[in-house]
Amino acid sequence: MKKIPIIIIYVLTFVVTLVNSFYMVKGAIFSDIKDLPSGEYYMTAENPENTAKINMYRIKNNLGSAIRCELKTVKKTRNVFWQTGIEDAEIYWENNNVVNINGVSIDVISGGFYDCRRGVSLFQDGAIEGGENTENE
Repeated sequence: MKKIPIIIIYVLTFVVTLVNSFYMVKGAIFSDIKDLPSGEYYMTAENPENTAKINMYRIKNNLGSAIRCELKTVKKTRNVFWQTGIEDAEIYWENNNVVNINGVSIDVISGGFYDCRRGVSLFQDGAIEGGENTENE
């Protein structure tokens, strides 16, 4: 009779661990740069030809702070930069297609983006690499 409560505890522990693992894997694999909090508008940087601009937004919540940058052109608006653990960013255009945000060069016109959730470093806030947009636009 005393074995039944112990078995129930083991089964519940297994179920909780399984559910927690599922959500960790789901969050790691299916995190999308399109699904970010909007934040508070901070600044805009336009490319040299004034055909595209990067709008920067600050996000502050109970988990900390982050920066989100979106590319805005005549045809579309999409997120191109996400980094947690920071409150400010340096933005400048290297040319009409490539923007540099906090030392990360991104070819935003060709679909490039930077998401700190990809390739996180254990020793720094943010990430060690960016990514390429694979969706058809």
